[in-house]
Amino acid sequence: MATTENPKLFISYSWDNENNNDHKNWVLKLATDLRRHGVDVILDQWDVRLGNDLVFFMEQGLTNSQLVICVCSEQYTTKANQQKGGVGYEKRIMCADLISDTNRDYIIPIIRNNPKKLRPTFLMGLKYADFSNDRNYFSTYKELLARIYNEDLKQKPPLGENPFRSSTISETITKITQLQAVEFCNPAFEGTVEFDYKRNSGRYIIGNGNYTFVIAFSECGFDSIYCYRDHIHRIGYNPKYTDFPVTDVLTDFDYTSRCKSLHIGEILILENSNNQFAAIKILDIRKNKVDIDYLVKFRYKIYNDSYIS
Repeated sequence: MATTENPKLFISYSWDNENNNDHKNWVLKLATDLRRHGVDVILDQWDVRLGNDLVFFMEQGLTNSQLVICVCSEQYTTKANQQKGGVGYEKRIMCADLISDTNRDYIIPIIRNNPKKLRPTFLMGLKYADFSNDRNYFSTYKELLARIYNEDLKQKPPLGENPFRSSTISETITKITQLQAVEFCNPAFEGTVEFDYKRNSGRYIIGNGNYTFVIAFSECGFDSIYCYRDHIHRIGYNPKYTDFPVTDVLTDFDYTSRCKSLHIGEILILENSNNQFAAIKILDIRKNKVDIDYLVKFRYKIYNDSYIS
């Protein structure tokens, strides 16, 4: 796995149609985007000059890289399986590493120009990034970049304790309380929540791992609710926004308050101690003291792409 600040990455791909540069240009764009975000990409279109030894380039590129992206087009898959050309040679080098078991997680397959999503035999069983649909390029690219920088590992929540193992009444009550707390959390990075804000001290948890946010609510007016920053780093408010803002404008919000009263339709930005951001939008507030019914409903989004400029 890549652990350095600027991981070195080799892109293995085929020149699918030398009379049509669309595939080469797409690979060039991917490599350029990755270099823009700090990945030290090795690509033949940049690094092989007239008179250079292609075999030496492939050997050195694969040997010196921490990660390899295999762009699995139909032609790449065919050439790899038949061990033809440069793709076949690169495949033999990668297979040697896999067989020796020295670095089994350094290859990242991606699908492109491959309607049946076939992969070379030596890559079968590996999870791949699907770049088949250009409209989903950005979301798939974010997933790939998170894998390269190991950011995907930070989404995994820490391991808790067995809630049924206790020896005293006090410990039992504590464990039961912890068990009931699952009502007041949602690990997904976006969704809609409604809960009784008079329970669990008004707290609700969204996200997981480094992207965890503890939101604290309390009673306010008939159609408003207080939201506090007590369990996170900062909260930001700007009344002119009525829907989730893009990351570029998060600096437009005022982060100086400990508490804000929110009305239905208003947006609040959350920043946690890991300097990650989320946004919530209040959808409904209900109070009925006769039935002891207190409810807040909100939609939320966690910005797991805040490292992309």
